[in-house]
Amino acid sequence: MQGFTGISEALTPEDLTALLNEYLSAMVDIIQEEGGTIDKFEGDAIIAFWNAPLPLEDHALRGVRAALRCQAKLAEMRPAVKARIGKDMRMRVGMNTGFAVVGNMGSKTRFDYTMLGDQVNLAARLEGINKQFGTYTMISAPVVQKIGGAFPVRELSRVAVVGRKEPVTVYEPMLAEEYAARKPQLETFAAGLAQYYAGSFVEAERIFGSVAAADPAAESYAKKCRLLAAAPPEAEWNGVWVMTEK
Repeated sequence: MQGFTGISEALTPEDLTALLNEYLSAMVDIIQEEGGTIDKFEGDAIIAFWNAPLPLEDHALRGVRAALRCQAKLAEMRPAVKARIGKDMRMRVGMNTGFAVVGNMGSKTRFDYTMLGDQVNLAARLEGINKQFGTYTMISAPVVQKIGGAFPVRELSRVAVVGRKEPVTVYEPMLAEEYAARKPQLETFAAGLAQYYAGSFVEAERIFGSVAAADPAAESYAKKCRLLAAAPPEAEWNGVWVMTEK
């Protein structure tokens, strides 16, 4: 949940508990309807996975659909929540797919059915990277490959996350109607991204700047391009956006 600390400070413990339970219940209902397994809650965060304990051939599709449904449900809840807390409530999602260890883990006397592995860690990193681009749902290239065009996506970046050597290409999925409504803006963003990857930072900034007012991701790139144009990278440019914090 975005800005959870500020929300917590503005509410009594009782009101915060009621709000959190309402939010978590709505999100969990959708995740479970889509066949997801709830791993755990960490404060305001929900950690969930698909394809275990029972196999699901379409687990990536179910996961992305759950994420988009959760975002739509939160948008539906937002006006009533804002009336209670005085601000919009938003949440970020990171999603990846790959091999992981899943099972009972912990001590001999207390354990959880959970997941571990590099691919799990990457999903957690993607949730946080949303902040860099002003987005709220981010999925990795392997997820995009597995959903096979079921949902439209836009390529956001090639990112190098903290703790990983290899960069990963990340995308923002969306519902078809949102994509159609934003298509001219998204096509402009894609043109700017191509110039950015090519190292043409001045031209990329110009393109991103033309839609920056309506697209936080474009605004982030426009700022990045200004910095790179003023101080060009010394090493060979590969278009990778290096993340310096989790």
